[in-house]
Amino acid sequence: VASACTKKIINIKKGKHDMTVHCIHIFDRKGKTLFTKTYSSSAAQNQQKQKLSNTDPTVEPLDEQRKLVFGMLFSLRELVGTLTPHDQEDVSLNTIQTGASTCHLYETISGLRFVLYTSYNLQGGMRHNTGESDGSIVREALKYIYTEIWVENIVRSPLYKPGNILAVGETQNQANKKFDIRTTNFEKHLDLYLSSMRWFLGSG
Repeated sequence: VASACTKKIINIKKGKHDMTVHCIHIFDRKGKTLFTKTYSSSAAQNQQKQKLSNTDPTVEPLDEQRKLVFGMLFSLRELVGTLTPHDQEDVSLNTIQTGASTCHLYETISGLRFVLYTSYNLQGGMRHNTGESDGSIVREALKYIYTEIWVENIVRSPLYKPGNILAVGETQNQANKKFDIRTTNFEKHLDLYLSSMRWFLGSG
């Protein structure tokens, strides 16, 4: 998978386009977190601080944070749709910048949302020998993660049933078992793919 993935993205000059990948979230259409992983040490430290500062044992701070992320994306997507003139094609929400990071989004027809948080300095660069922005490169990567890695490891699994995936933090019901992503090679292939990208830095 890693060798095939590498061919999908044109090489980028190191140093000029390197960025820190903080984390990735995958949401279903209802906002449930199907998969999440943290890559940077700074993001891991922030998550640990949130856990230590939480005083309510009934609340999982990282779960609440992901709900806020999904809510933000959903609201902004609705706003973009409202502001788009009726005579224009549907406009998608691809990138959101804050003062601290950049949020890249790829949404599928079925409503899955693949969200990648990176360092702020990504946006504004240009792909080597092309006119495409770095944001487009990340969007291509997210699309590849869905079409090649997610579909191959999840959708094509004989145990997979649409809408029956075990969410992050959800307890497995023995009477009605859900499909557990952790039993597949999805995470392994995801890590191999991301680490093969010339722009990937996961320790910032």
